Amino acid sequence: MLNLDPTQSLQSYAENLIDEHNIPAVSLAVWKDGKLSTAAAGILNLTTGVEATTDSIFQIGSISKVITASLVMQLVDEGKIDLEKTVKHYLQDFQITDPKASNCITVRQLLNHTNGIAGDFFPDDHDAGGNHIARYVDRCNQVPLIHPVGEYHSYSNTAFATAGRLVEVVSGVSWYQAVRDYIFKPLGMHHAIANPIDVIRHRVAMGHVFNPENPKEWVLPEKAYLTLGTAPAGATVTMSTTDLIIFARAHLEGGKTQNGDVWLSENAINAMQVPGAEWPRMSKTVRKHFGLAWSVTDYPDQSDARTISHAGGTNGQMAMLRICPEKNAVFAVLINSYSPSVIGAITNHLMKTVLDIDCSEPEPVTKAVDEKMIGSLCGTYHSMDRTVEVSLHDNKLMASVVYHIDPLPPAQLELRWVEDNVYAAYTLDGIRSQNVAFIDEDTEGKPLYLFMEGRLNGRI
Repeated sequence: MLNLDPTQSLQSYAENLIDEHNIPAVSLAVWKDGKLSTAAAGILNLTTGVEATTDSIFQIGSISKVITASLVMQLVDEGKIDLEKTVKHYLQDFQITDPKASNCITVRQLLNHTNGIAGDFFPDDHDAGGNHIARYVDRCNQVPLIHPVGEYHSYSNTAFATAGRLVEVVSGVSWYQAVRDYIFKPLGMHHAIANPIDVIRHRVAMGHVFNPENPKEWVLPEKAYLTLGTAPAGATVTMSTTDLIIFARAHLEGGKTQNGDVWLSENAINAMQVPGAEWPRMSKTVRKHFGLAWSVTDYPDQSDARTISHAGGTNGQMAMLRICPEKNAVFAVLINSYSPSVIGAITNHLMKTVLDIDCSEPEPVTKAVDEKMIGSLCGTYHSMDRTVEVSLHDNKLMASVVYHIDPLPPAQLELRWVEDNVYAAYTLDGIRSQNVAFIDEDTEGKPLYLFMEGRLNGRI
């Protein structure tokens, strides 16, 4: 990649990304030392050939969860929501398949992903009328509990759709209107929409997914949006990187707008960023927690390095937003292709060049295979999002991944021991992916869960 000077070569960098990673389009924004730099390159829609510009809007996916959590915290500021009260206190009809869990899940547990609600429930609702979010939450009575409430962390889209419905019931307005009136307008976000009916007002990116017949070719997805009822979790919010930086700066600068007005209380801002639910220990170089919607990452070997972030992925689009409070810096990346490895590579490079944070992982040490221990790890792990078959082949621990939601081809991964129950995942051509961890044990010493990309996959 290019040596990046974020204030001088960002456009060249963006253009380089298109060729290097074979992606349709990218939009970038960097806020550092009190200065904003933006860049965009590529094609917004390979069918129409419209070019990307810095005011083009892309789907931000799950970064929308921070928007929904901000709405909840505004209602907390107003004394209308108590984070420690149960969801049932506000949504009397809230119900998942486990009645006991349904009665005890708190608002806080919705926002920090410790609720145990299976997170990837995406029924098709595009042809349905009425309030999609309310209908979605009604259908959650089909969704199982995947772990005891409050005991673990597992990423849950379902929980944030429920939080969006909570906003509607308590505020008395639709989630779409709440986003517009309490986020976009006061912060001055002029290239941002939540309701898909407003998308025609802007220069908009269309998502692209891999062609099953030719994985190197991009095609348009069958539908432009994920389940509309999951809008508060990430299905519909679309904006420019400039507006994403404006939103991030409000969180960086104590809840104030760029005019100095109070938008969200400092107490609410701090509460969202306080490390709460801890990820399993997955790395030797970073420690990850979830606050309220925000992912909070510390780098123990780098004292001035702490990031507040969120990523996003939708039907053919991906996003990343990272804030480093100690360095008064933010960067945002939006691409219109479903490319986890690409968004990861861009993020890691910007972390190093913009934030001066090295998040590279040391290579695992070679370790003799303990067949008894390895044998206990083998088995099938399942969630709504994926099924992972772990097995031993030629003295190598392998994971075969089939995706049920993400528009990705099946993956074959080699798992190499890092420490304790943590393994680094490598593709067959040697590219390193995220670490995984085997969590908890049954009476026979076999793991109950495989923690992978933020989600618990239960052993079956």
